Amino acid sequence: MPRRVDHDERRTGIARALWRVAEAKGLDRVSLREVAAEAGMSLGRLQHYFGTREDMMVFAVEFMNKRNVERVAERMLAMGGQDPLTRLRAIVMEMLPVDARAQAGSLINVSFLLEAARSEPLGEYARKRALALRGLLEGQIALAMRAGRLDPRLDPEAEAALLVGLADGLRAGFHLGALTAERTVELMEIHLARLNTPV
Repeated sequence: MPRRVDHDERRTGIARALWRVAEAKGLDRVSLREVAAEAGMSLGRLQHYFGTREDMMVFAVEFMNKRNVERVAERMLAMGGQDPLTRLRAIVMEMLPVDARAQAGSLINVSFLLEAARSEPLGEYARKRALALRGLLEGQIALAMRAGRLDPRLDPEAEAALLVGLADGLRAGFHLGALTAERTVELMEIHLARLNTPV
């Protein structure tokens, strides 16, 4: 059992090293050799944990996603209540990287998606992630509709896809400096309010 814990800790340490290299140089400059040096281990030792750069990248993105889930839980506690609309708002707001701790991860995630578009292994993983996120939002929208918290005439599948598209656009505007953090959040709040407005 101690060996398993050490193994997990090493993999987590490698993921953290990857993010540090990516923050400093950009995700496209990340290599197994550079991450090994940042993690303070030999290239051969790193390859014991990750055979390819793609394997390492997927693990690092999953590591970041786990942190995102933790932040969503923190948001839900801060907002108070566990109803579907509160959960939906918490998830969506976590998709907007307007605080310092989320910005770096968001930029790296954008780089990851660009790289995934050119790599079939990474592309397959990115597609599964995108579908899972849409499914999660769709489920929360459907639950909120059944609970009477959202307009019952909405199409959960369409609204989930639109939420992802809006979040992607707002995130890009924020990263480019075209939107302030406050305006980014305000625009998403406006859209969420419209979901419960009869047409």
